[in-house]
Amino acid sequence: MSDITPDDRRARRSRRALAEALWQLIQQSDWAEISVQMICDRADVARSTFYAHFQTKQDLLDEVFAAGEAALADQAQDGGLDGTLLWLVEHLATGAAFHRRLQGSPAGHAIMTRFRRQMRARFAVGLTAEGHAVSPQVLDFLTGGVFAVLESWMQGGCQEAARPLAQDLAQHMRRGFVAPRAGQFVK
Repeated sequence: MSDITPDDRRARRSRRALAEALWQLIQQSDWAEISVQMICDRADVARSTFYAHFQTKQDLLDEVFAAGEAALADQAQDGGLDGTLLWLVEHLATGAAFHRRLQGSPAGHAIMTRFRRQMRARFAVGLTAEGHAVSPQVLDFLTGGVFAVLESWMQGGCQEAARPLAQDLAQHMRRGFVAPRAGQFVK
């Protein structure tokens, strides 16, 4: 048993270095190609340090996802749905090449599926806070639509500014809850 506790400054520094190393590597290499040794080399820590904190690289990825979810929750808390969408658009704009590359591999697909689930949960929180009754099917539909628009936007070089795009997406998501009267269509 290690005498290192998660509250230890050295432990936090090591965990942060490993997380940053993984994030850098995952932007350059396919998940299947990344080894624990590569992560340790990039983080400039010993392999034993890695194993003092994590059992597998998946455990490290889980921590990176949890930290990302916590940061997103903090960012979106005040902004609700609008804050969540702005965070998402800005996040994808800064890592567009990375997200495009993820789409080309099975491991990347698994990572993006997990990321979409996280965003779906954030959308549910934002929409529910606004008083919208959100069924799982509608939420899946809206989430799929948002990501389809954003994938097209990234493929086009992220030409539209983040804030107007996020506002437009929020407006379209909210329209998904406005039922037209018989004989009318939502524009």
